[in-house]
Amino acid sequence: MESIINLKNVRVRYGKISVLNIEELSIARSERIFILGRSGAGKTTLSKLIKGRIEASEGRVNVLGLDPFESQYVQRRESQQRIAMIDQEFFLIPRLSVVNNVLLGCLGRVSPWKTYFGWYPADEWEKAEAILNEVGLRGIGDRRVETLSGGQRQRTAIARALMQEADIILADEPVSNLDPEFAVDVLRLLVDCAERRDVTLLVNIHQPSLAKKFASRFIGLADGKVIYDGPPIDLTADDEEFIYKGNGIEKRS
Repeated sequence: MESIINLKNVRVRYGKISVLNIEELSIARSERIFILGRSGAGKTTLSKLIKGRIEASEGRVNVLGLDPFESQYVQRRESQQRIAMIDQEFFLIPRLSVVNNVLLGCLGRVSPWKTYFGWYPADEWEKAEAILNEVGLRGIGDRRVETLSGGQRQRTAIARALMQEADIILADEPVSNLDPEFAVDVLRLLVDCAERRDVTLLVNIHQPSLAKKFASRFIGLADGKVIYDGPPIDLTADDEEFIYKGNGIEKRS
């Protein structure tokens, strides 16, 4: 399969503190990767690095054929449009309607001055309505986001990411604030939408048992290092304990 994310000898430091230390990592198109690790393991940092929100302190980062911080501005802007990120806090605009939040996903395709006035082309409105139907939000597009439940806000964030028509979707702890039943529904929705579009999906998550239902590959992080990389079926109880309780010094074989 075609590799669209490649990291080589990558280090990310905040001051003198090393938060990510990856010798080598390749991710292919259409993979469904769930990234495991306790808080502070480096999951969010890895997502931000792939998205281009932070720069590596050293090493080589290549995402969709580009280094996010060495390419020209126009290339970087186009690359950013091809990578959608669903943040743990959603970052929706409460005062706007659901559909207007979803339409923000097409900003890379529409003239900025038009979007400032809320002037979106008819075909973008049609796409937004179709995506709302797809994620189970039919009929509530006119509601303000601040009136929604947590699950509805999560679906709105997913819809906005889908509106972006990205090649890569990054989801940072997308179900951490949901009850188990709703968590399964949201993950199933996210994976199904990604598969229909043949996009690469990376999900940061704390619950291996839940992730096993949907992942094609697990990456386990501890202390910023990859200590497990393989199929979910091969993840043992010892591996899980090492990911969440071990010191993360060496990658297990």
